[in-house]
Amino acid sequence: MSIPLSEKPISESDLQQPETPKSMDERQPPPIEKPRTRWPKFALRLLCTILLLAFLFHSFSWSNVLQKLQHIDDGEVIVAVIVGIIGVVLSAYQWQSLLDGERIRMDLRRLINLYFIGISFNHFLPTGMGGDVVKAYYVGREAHNTVGSASAVIMSRVTGFAGMLLLTIPTLIIWHTLFSTWIMITFGIACLIMCSALVCVYFMAALLPGFIKGKWATYRSVKSVLAIGLTLRESLKHPKALCIAIAFGFLFHVSAALNYYGFATLLHMHIPLPFYLIAVPLVSLIAFLPTTINGYGLRENAFIGIFASMHVDIATATALILLMDAQGIFFGVVGGILYLLRHEKKTTEIPDNHTVSMQKQVA
Repeated sequence: MSIPLSEKPISESDLQQPETPKSMDERQPPPIEKPRTRWPKFALRLLCTILLLAFLFHSFSWSNVLQKLQHIDDGEVIVAVIVGIIGVVLSAYQWQSLLDGERIRMDLRRLINLYFIGISFNHFLPTGMGGDVVKAYYVGREAHNTVGSASAVIMSRVTGFAGMLLLTIPTLIIWHTLFSTWIMITFGIACLIMCSALVCVYFMAALLPGFIKGKWATYRSVKSVLAIGLTLRESLKHPKALCIAIAFGFLFHVSAALNYYGFATLLHMHIPLPFYLIAVPLVSLIAFLPTTINGYGLRENAFIGIFASMHVDIATATALILLMDAQGIFFGVVGGILYLLRHEKKTTEIPDNHTVSMQKQVA
């Protein structure tokens, strides 16, 4: 790359006059942040996923699992999948209520399609661009409100967690005899960590901007903390939207428990429904840890360990979690098809430059 030279000749006085630090700073271009590679992090998560899945596959007999899966009824499988689709619709309603709080009007059908597309990105594209980012991007681009769209996606997670607490705390109080001590302790610690993290992020958004300056303010982790904290603070200005979203989050976790319960009945698992109201959120909290790709391996091992407390054998618990994984992959395939159809429709609707020029000539 060549350096442009000034057309004005340089005099001897210019060579003898030293530049002050201030003038040097003004003439230097701003530093360009080097792109950070994510492959080492992805490789580590991939390794953890493989190790956990290898440990899982060596802990049971595939013949026993396949034997249990062969005797399930196809009609009941369809009913269980429909319950899973209802959960997606409830999540889309929750997302829509938060978008309304940001004054973004989106059709429910569009949000359901984007939700399936987000599931597809989570399952089949193990990159830093997750499903939440995809949903925020498309809604923000269509509504010309990127900030509000990202805020709605973040708050859908937060309100979903709040709805889960409204469901699980009464369940633990009423049906505490169903659960082992270690399950209640683990669930309590996980919820306490999440609540503490949200509170810390909320107050850090108010305190950090006054202390963090310069290079520290450019770190991605600091930017993420500030963005989430500011989102929490701004979302409190829309209490109606938050309450509606929390209600839909409550209903979503009920549907998720029913989804697991429906598949469990296919395998003749006689476990009370309240157990699923705690076990399913606990598995989700454990799988939320960024140690594996999309929670694979971690979610399955945690699920088997939790259901072992109810004396469920490994083969049956594995068959149940594999059915749920198959449902998630099916939803991901549906989202991939919707994404391809969406892309094809856009390419057919947008004319190329040659067509535009020809139209202008005819006019």
